[in-house]
Amino acid sequence: MSIVPRKNEDFLTFLNDRTEIWSDSSTVLGISPSNAASWVTLVTNANAAFSNASKARNTAKAAFAAQNDAFRAVRDATAGLIRDIRNTADRAANPGLIYQTANLPAPQPPSARPAPTQPTDLRATINATDGTMTLRWKARDNDGSVYRVSRATISDTGELGPSQEVGISGKKSFIDETVPVGVAGVVYTVRGQRGQSIGAPSVTLTVRFSTGARGALRIASQERSKAA
Repeated sequence: MSIVPRKNEDFLTFLNDRTEIWSDSSTVLGISPSNAASWVTLVTNANAAFSNASKARNTAKAAFAAQNDAFRAVRDATAGLIRDIRNTADRAANPGLIYQTANLPAPQPPSARPAPTQPTDLRATINATDGTMTLRWKARDNDGSVYRVSRATISDTGELGPSQEVGISGKKSFIDETVPVGVAGVVYTVRGQRGQSIGAPSVTLTVRFSTGARGALRIASQERSKAA
């Protein structure tokens, strides 16, 4: 292990602790007087350089702190002035002229949020006790969306009625409590809506009914197909 410290500060301490000894006892230590004198000068120079560098670092820290304080103050003041300009523009008959005079960009209207993705894997289960139908589906990246559920009915003769919206859900599920009595089946579609943007409809889900024990309504079949 080296006896000479690697850190400059520790190295200077090592040097300063030995400067007088090595200089005064150079002959005893086998060091020529001229080499001892040169070495003492180098130690003195190193101490001075270290001191100057430390002062420079402290000065730089103070300068950077002053710079940060100055920029923080001017940023806060600038933000306040921009608020004043915007308030003036909001009250002005010609807001664009205010922004042009201030050499500031006029605020742009918010862009429409993108339409939700298409719901997929639409499926249904029925509560045999009360006849309510629970729909579930999948959807990707549809934060902030609601889902509009439409339903058409299939008569006993197989005639398909018009599709009508039966509810809106903020989740990826919906309970249809208004399934008409006596129909042969129902056809569902679901589409997402985010703000004013409405996404593509899901494939249609055709659910056909049958009557189970004690007259309980049950699902005879489910079939998905592309929306018309």
